[in-house]
Amino acid sequence: MADGDINQAVNKMMESLDKSTFRPMQKNGYVCSVKCFDNKDCSAEQLQACIQRCQEPVAQVQNYLNQELSSFQNRLQRCAMDCQDRAQDGLSARPSESEIASAQSNMEKCVSKCVDSHIKLLPALKKRIEEATSSIV
Repeated sequence: MADGDINQAVNKMMESLDKSTFRPMQKNGYVCSVKCFDNKDCSAEQLQACIQRCQEPVAQVQNYLNQELSSFQNRLQRCAMDCQDRAQDGLSARPSESEIASAQSNMEKCVSKCVDSHIKLLPALKKRIEEATSSIV
């Protein structure tokens, strides 16, 4: 359940960013690239360099986005691993089935709190991505 919640929240954020930010940026890159072909005096190398310059902002944003999402995912994984460690630390050397069930339940509650707290971080993450994108363009 928690996986679905976080995936849905991240997908919603990404869809919003795609429509409001990434698509217009990609469009500008393509329009710029098309204009490169209007220069009939440039060589094939110059044409490729022009196209690459046009696509550079999109590549920069993609790299930044990948870094932010990777960092977010790593933080969430560390939180979940901490929950798992706490559950294991609470078990005796030979835990009973009820101890195991209790530890499992506590771990699931802890992971759910991780997910909830990380979902609350998404608006700030989105704002950071938007600000970084606007500074690249």
